[in-house]
Amino acid sequence: MSKSNVIALPVDNTKARRLTNLEHAKLLIKTGLYIFPSSGKTPLIPRFNKIDTEITPEEREAAIEAFEAENGKPPIHVGATKDPEVLRKMFKGHQDCVWSIACGPSKLVVIDADSKDNGPELIGKHFEEHGLPEGCVVVPTQSGGLHYIFKDPEGKFTNAAGALKKSYGCDVRGKNGQYVSPGSIREDGKAYGTRKDLIAFLQAYTQGKLPELPDHVAELIGEQSEYNDAENVAPSKEREVINSLDGAEWEKHENDFDPDVGNYDLEQLKAENAEFKELYENYGPDCSANRFLGARHIMREWPGIPAPALSMFFSNWPGAGVWTDEKPKSGEYDNRQIAREWLKNQGLSKPSSGEAFGAVVDEDPAESNTARRANHISLTDLLAEPETYTRWIVKHFIAFNTTIIAAGLWGSGKTAVYLDIALHIAHGLPWRGRKVEKGIVVYAALENPRDVQSRVRAWCKRNRNDVQFEDSFVLFRGNCSLFDSRDKATKDEQRIIKLANDTAKKLDLPVAMIIIDTVSQAILPGSDREHGSLFVSSMQRIADATGANVTALHHPTKQGDEVRGDGAFQGNTDGVVLLKRDTKTGLGTIKASAQKFRVGDPRKVAFGYKLEPVIVGKDEDGEDIGVVVAVGTADVSWNVDDVADGQDVPPPPDTPTDRPAAILSVIRERVEMIASNTGDPVDGIALQAGDVLKLWNDRRKQCGLPDITDPAICSRLLAKLVEAGELVRVGENKRSTAYRLPAGKP
Repeated sequence: MSKSNVIALPVDNTKARRLTNLEHAKLLIKTGLYIFPSSGKTPLIPRFNKIDTEITPEEREAAIEAFEAENGKPPIHVGATKDPEVLRKMFKGHQDCVWSIACGPSKLVVIDADSKDNGPELIGKHFEEHGLPEGCVVVPTQSGGLHYIFKDPEGKFTNAAGALKKSYGCDVRGKNGQYVSPGSIREDGKAYGTRKDLIAFLQAYTQGKLPELPDHVAELIGEQSEYNDAENVAPSKEREVINSLDGAEWEKHENDFDPDVGNYDLEQLKAENAEFKELYENYGPDCSANRFLGARHIMREWPGIPAPALSMFFSNWPGAGVWTDEKPKSGEYDNRQIAREWLKNQGLSKPSSGEAFGAVVDEDPAESNTARRANHISLTDLLAEPETYTRWIVKHFIAFNTTIIAAGLWGSGKTAVYLDIALHIAHGLPWRGRKVEKGIVVYAALENPRDVQSRVRAWCKRNRNDVQFEDSFVLFRGNCSLFDSRDKATKDEQRIIKLANDTAKKLDLPVAMIIIDTVSQAILPGSDREHGSLFVSSMQRIADATGANVTALHHPTKQGDEVRGDGAFQGNTDGVVLLKRDTKTGLGTIKASAQKFRVGDPRKVAFGYKLEPVIVGKDEDGEDIGVVVAVGTADVSWNVDDVADGQDVPPPPDTPTDRPAAILSVIRERVEMIASNTGDPVDGIALQAGDVLKLWNDRRKQCGLPDITDPAICSRLLAKLVEAGELVRVGENKRSTAYRLPAGKP
C-alpha cells in the first residue's frame, strides 16, 4: 500500500481519533447501515451479524450469558444497530474501537484481496479481462490489499470464498461477516483507507450505484443457500437421526478426525479453507452459531458424513460447546441439536469449482496443445528406429521424459528432500553416491514460496564451500494451475515449458527436472479426487515438450493408501516415490512404490535422510531464524543392494512377547509427537483403544506384518500393559476410555 493510504496522526491522537471514528459511525447510521464496535478483527459484542431489533428475548439472554461467561462482564449491546441512541451507549463502553459494518443486515458483500496471497494482482487481472462493474467502490487496506464493495440485496453470500480464495487470493465477507468502515483509525494512528474512501462508499450506497457481484465472480464463489431454520426440519426425520445417535457404535467413530488414522482430514481442510480455519481456531462465544457454521463447512467438504461423525467433530472442538444428555443450557448441546445441524446441512455441495473461468485461458487449438507422444508407428518404422536406452538424471532413480508422483505425509520433509535433489541436479553433483546428469531444474513453489526461498538459501549456505552456484536452478513462484477441464494446456503450463526451454537454450544445458509442489495447489480449481487424469496429462505434455522428468509432490491418504485421490496419479504416471519420516527418531526413508515404478528397478530406490536445521537470519528481537534442509543418512530400514533378486525383506519378530512392546512403542511415539506440538506433558495425553489399534496396524503394515483384525487382541494386550504398570487406563464409558503413560516414567 502506498504511503498516501496511511493516516499518520499526532502522537497524542486519542481525542481526535475517537471523535473521528464516532463521526464516521454517525454517518454510517444516517445512511442506513447497521454497525457495531470491533477491535478491527474481533467483534466486541455478540450477535454482530444480526439486526438488534430482530433478536428474540431468548436469544438475547443466551448471548449475554455466554458473553459474560467468557469475558467476565455483560456486553454493552447485542446485535448490530442503526439506532443513534444505541450508538452513543456503545461508544461510552468502547471509545477506542473501530466501527464495523454488519454485511448481512446491511445487504453488502465485500471481496477482500489479500496482499500476502497476491490477491490485488490476481483479482485485478481477472477484472481487467471480465470488467469491473461501474460503481464498485475499491478501498485500499492498511496491509496493501484492496476491498471491493458490492451490494447483496438477497443475502446470497456468506463468508465462503471457494475458488476465489484458492486461485485469486481473495476472501469474502457476506452475511456472516464484518467490514471495518473506510476511514476508521486505529490506536496506532493508521487507518483503513481514507475519509475520501468513506464518502465515496456512502454516496454510492445512498444513491443506489453500488453494483451487485458480477456473475463471473459469483461463479468462482458458488452461491450459498439460505440458512434452513430449525422449524423447517421435519420432526420425523429429526427423531430418526436422534435414534441413530442414541444407538451409535461410538468405537467406530472415535478416530474419525484423528490426524493420522481418521477418515476426515481437518488439517487439510484448514489449509484449503481459510474461513473454516478462522472459525475453528478463533471461534466466537456463540456456541450455537459455531455449531451451525462448523457443520456447514464439514458437510460441504464431506457431504456423506454420518451424523455420529459430525457428533465426534463437535465433541473434539471447544467451539461447539459441551455435550449433555440432559436439557442443554447455554454453551451445551444434546443429540437433538446435533440432529438438527446434520439435517439442515444435508444436500450441501462444495462451492463452484470455477470451471467456467477456464474459458479465459482458451487459446487457438493449433497453439494450445503442446507436443504429445506420437500415437502410432508402423512395425517397419519401429524396427528402423535406433534402439533407445534409459537416460538417467539420477542413476537408477530419475530418468528423462518421465512422470513421477512423490507422496508423503505433512512433516515428512518432501519439500526439503526434493529441493536437495533439484539443487544437486542443477549443479551436476552426485546425489547419495549416484551419478547425476547436470541440467536445468524448475521448481514450482506453490504452497509457500517464501519458505522455499529460505530453504534454498539454507542449502546454499550449507554447501557454499563445495559448490559454485549457477542459474541452472530456477524457482517458479506464485499461482500455477495445470488443470483444464478440456484437457488443454493452460497458460501456466505453457509458461513453465517456455521458462524451462528458454533457460536451457541460454545455458546450453538440457532440461532435466520440473518439480510441482504440490498437486493440491496446481490442480485448482479442479480436485485431486476427480481430475487426476487431466493433471497427469498436463505432466506428460510438459515432459514431452521439455524432455524432462516431471515430479509432482502429493499426499497419501490417512487410511494408508500410497497416493490420495484419483487412481490416475498411480495408473497414468511412470512411478510413485514414497517418503516416510519417523517422528521419534527424525530419520526418513525415500523408496519406490512396489505397486508402481516402471522407470527402473524399484529395489534400487531406497535412501535415508534426516532434516537438519540451518540458521538463515535473525528476527526483530535478534533471535535466530532457522529452516531445515534434507541431508543423507545411512539409516534406512533396509538396503536393496544387500537383498538378492526375488528375496523379501524379513519382517520383525511378532511373538506374543514382542507384541506388548510394539504397542507401547507406537503409543509412546504418538504422545511424544502430540506433546512436541502442543506443549502438554507426555503423561497427560491419552489415546483411545481404537486409535492404538490403528497405529499398531500402520506399524505392522510398514514392517510387512498382517493386520490385527480382532480389536479384542489389542484390548487384552492393553490390559496387560495396565496390569504391568506400563500404562494407565482413563475413563469408563465407550466414548472416553483411553490409555496414557504413567506419570514420571521415562
